[in-house]
Amino acid sequence: MGRTRLPDVGRGVLIYWIMFAVPAAMALIELADEERRGRFGFAWLFAILGLIVLIGFRWETGGDWSNYDRIVEQAMWSPLQLSPLGDPGFAVLTHYAARTSIGLLAVTIASGIVMGAALTRFCLVQPRPWLCMAVAIPYLVVVLGMGYIRQGMAISFLMLGLVSLQRGGIWRYYAWICVGALFHSTALALLPMGALVGDRTPLMRLLLALILLALLSWAILATHESYVSNYLGAGMDSAGAAIRLFMCALPGAIFLAFRGRFALKEAERNVWTALSLAALAAFAALLVSPSSTVVDRLGLYLIPLQCLVYARMPIALANDRKGERLLTVAILALYALSFFVWLNFADNVDYWLPYHFVFFQDDLCLAC
Repeated sequence: MGRTRLPDVGRGVLIYWIMFAVPAAMALIELADEERRGRFGFAWLFAILGLIVLIGFRWETGGDWSNYDRIVEQAMWSPLQLSPLGDPGFAVLTHYAARTSIGLLAVTIASGIVMGAALTRFCLVQPRPWLCMAVAIPYLVVVLGMGYIRQGMAISFLMLGLVSLQRGGIWRYYAWICVGALFHSTALALLPMGALVGDRTPLMRLLLALILLALLSWAILATHESYVSNYLGAGMDSAGAAIRLFMCALPGAIFLAFRGRFALKEAERNVWTALSLAALAAFAALLVSPSSTVVDRLGLYLIPLQCLVYARMPIALANDRKGERLLTVAILALYALSFFVWLNFADNVDYWLPYHFVFFQDDLCLAC
């Protein structure tokens, strides 16, 4: 555990609390404004621009900053090599960034645009979009979006795919997953989800999904030997993996227990049921996996489950407006508490603190 850190402007903690407080306040306001829910207005324009700026124009902020900085630097001297399961989209992006005057900022700006647009789109199709955004801020945006750039972009495209599934666009879902796989090939593990939607019998949908999952898992692991040896072979563990996976397993359990009360079409319900089961399985896998890091990294793709379940839970479970308000406050309190704990006690939070905005770096010359 790290030492206790009081939220203060000097350490750049305040910016993170503002990021959470704005959608949290809007989540309370939207309770009494049903007609405007889901509309893209000025407030949402402000939100998407804020996400792009804060994610894209940060400087030396985030868990993997030094790793990505080294990747961009190496791209300057290395030839561009593309392979189907070698994250070709990210390779092209880093080689482009290496040849610009802003370097890694080109990558972070691209990731900010992708995550800002995808998360906003995902939120706006939920019955409580601002609550969805508030739930997403602590981990999906701050930890993942500002830490795991490649997987953050892959998950952003996954969210666009899930929106397509909600509207019956199975092939658009496949397309978005394939685009996400260009930045992190493990996204292909979500491709079988599309098999759960369609006119086939439930058994055939399940068998097809399992077959596709087995084939894709084999292909990914076969082309990522270092992933297996570094994580599984070395038995790497991630601090806080149990808490992060529990944060997905809890809404998964809630959805499975009350899934009939969530206003979803049958095809959507099948998809979110599968993700809920996967969340419970991932949490249980910590007990037997030789490396919590593997389970933790793959569990990142389950984060949209938190956003969907909690954005729909007040309406699904509350019997009246008072109950909806109480559930909303409880959800916001849960994520405020988890955010506080992470900001004050996480082992690696120093990589995020203080937040640095690129234009406030006096010793930085982007045009050099």
